[in-house]
This record gives sequence, C-alpha cells and structure tokens, in this order.
Amino acid sequence: MATFFIWLLTKIWAAFLAFILLFVPGARLRGEAIKPLDRANLKLNFTILADVHMESYTFWRFQDLRLALRDIKRAEVKSDALVLLGDNTMNGQFTEYTQLYSILSLWNSSKNTLVAMGNHDINHRPIGKAVKRHNHFFNALTGAKNDKPYYSRVINGYTFIVLGSEDEKGGLAEDWTYADFSPAQITWLDAELAKAAESEKPIFVFNHQPLLEEHWPYGTVVQGEEVFEVLKKYKGVFYFSGHTHYPGGDFEEADGVYFVNVGHNFSRQGAGGPGYYVEVSDTHILLRLREFANGKWAHEEHHIGLKGRVYN
Repeated sequence: MATFFIWLLTKIWAAFLAFILLFVPGARLRGEAIKPLDRANLKLNFTILADVHMESYTFWRFQDLRLALRDIKRAEVKSDALVLLGDNTMNGQFTEYTQLYSILSLWNSSKNTLVAMGNHDINHRPIGKAVKRHNHFFNALTGAKNDKPYYSRVINGYTFIVLGSEDEKGGLAEDWTYADFSPAQITWLDAELAKAAESEKPIFVFNHQPLLEEHWPYGTVVQGEEVFEVLKKYKGVFYFSGHTHYPGGDFEEADGVYFVNVGHNFSRQGAGGPGYYVEVSDTHILLRLREFANGKWAHEEHHIGLKGRVYN
C-alpha cells in the first residue's frame, strides 16, 4: 500500500512539476547528441551522475537534472542504465524524494535505473528509517523489492553492484560523512564479485563515498582497507564514487582495481549537470566526462583496453 501511495504521489507531483518547468527559462537542449565512439562493437553503455542534491526551493537543480536526462534521452543509442551515486537529496526529506523521483519518472529514459544512498540522504536520521524511505521511492519507480542499502543487478551480462552505509554516523560519532559497512555486506560483496567474475567481464561497483582516505580525506568508508582487500581479489573491478564535489573527475588504478570519482556535481549552479558516459565493448572501456545539462563533452576521457581478462 505504501509503495502504491508513493507511486501515485510521485505521478501527481510530476504533472505539477512539468507544468511549472514550462515557464522556467533555459529549457532548450544544447549541444550535440551523445554518440558512442565505437557503436558497431558496443555491448553496454551507461551514465553516472553524482550528488544531485535535490532541494525543495532550488528550481535550477530541477532544470539541470531535467536537461541532463533529456540529453541522455536523445542519445544515438539508448542508455542501458542510469546510475545516481548518492546525495540524491539535500536533507533526505520526503518532499525532496518526491521531487527527485517525479523528475525521473518524467524524463529518465534509461532501460535500468540504479540509485545509491549518500550521507545527505541519511542526514542524521536513524539508518533504518532512511533506508526505508530510500527504498520505498526506488521500489515504487523501478519495481524493485530492495530492503537493504546494497543490491546488485546484471545488465547485458555485466554485473552492477551498489553499496550503502549501514550506520547514520559512519561509525564515527564526530563525522557523519563516512560510510559504515556491516560484516554481512562485505561478505555479500565478496560473494557477488566471485559470481560476477565467472563471466570474465568487467564488474562495476558503486558507492557514494570514495573507498580510501588516500583518495579523499573527508568522509570515506570506515572499512575501506578491508573492502579494498576484497576488490583486488578479482580482475577488472571498477569502483565509482561521488561525494567529493571536486571540480573535475578523478581516475586511478591500484592493485588492478580502477577507482573513478565523479567529482563534478549538481549542487553548484552553472556546473552543467556533469557526469560520466561509459561505453563498454569486448576490447575496451571508455569513460567520457560530459556536461549533460549543457550537451557538451569535457576534456577528460579514459580508455581502458581489454585483452581477455587483462586490463591495460
């Protein structure tokens, strides 16, 4: 019943929001449509956005997200997945979730949608209440039946793993920006990676916070070193994070694990609704940073060549 109520409320708010946005200037799509560089060999393509920070009174964020989703929709090849990397709301409020999912229901055309939780989506609430609210909206709009902040999906034969904090203060009473994983989640992650590795395909892991403090000193994963030990047991693992708001993406490889931080975010007006567009083929992975709300590519891209299970 709760799921149906949220679905209905979201649809009603979506209709109202669509009407309001008709009168907001700057609604015209900009730039050129997304075109994969190697369409003939494309096996998977997906889009990653971080730190949308939907807030009730910041209508320019509504517009930027709307423009970004419309830019993704007009792509030459339909997106296999849209991934939101957490801090999807500013305060984890019911109204903010309603607004976010109303926009998604109106303009998200991706075949699959995955949403991670961030520290702002918890925002000092009891973790059980925050996860329940997050899952109610996610399940209502996608048909999923999640009851935890972590889950996995297989899309076009590739495994997507979404992680999430299980402590509202990240295990550190003085800093709520950290993520705190239970032993059960880490055991589950290991099992999911082992299963995914059987396909000999790249594996994509998503979490709001960067994994290690050497990547970012302000709010990472409490059990980062333990999780890293699990990740590096497997070949071709990509760990995507947001949280930093750093003006530029960040990419590095360590012990065979590829760390990608989507530093750009929607919380700064004029940022252009940035994120990564990812192309996957049997021979390579291509990461391209794009200002989706502006319809233009940034000057950052990464090519990762594949030779069987060896990543160059």
